[in-house]
Amino acid sequence: MALHARAPQTADPAHWLLSTAALALGLWLSERGTCAWGQCAAPDCADYFIDTGRRAPQRYCGTRCATRVRVATHRAQKSTTNRPE
Repeated sequence: MALHARAPQTADPAHWLLSTAALALGLWLSERGTCAWGQCAAPDCADYFIDTGRRAPQRYCGTRCATRVRVATHRAQKSTTNRPE
């Protein structure tokens, strides 16, 4: 697959920059072969993120949401294991 962009001779610099950025984004997405973005998995967060291609797929928009979910899970597990039966 090959992507090409060619701006008309009458295109202004803003139009050229926009078409070049769209081409770069298209090339980047086609090389990845997987979805490069997603919505944060934290229950109270509606933010989206762009996955930067680490080994594990990204699930959270940042470390703050990831830590908050991890701490909540840890506290929930701790409270269920400390209950007297």
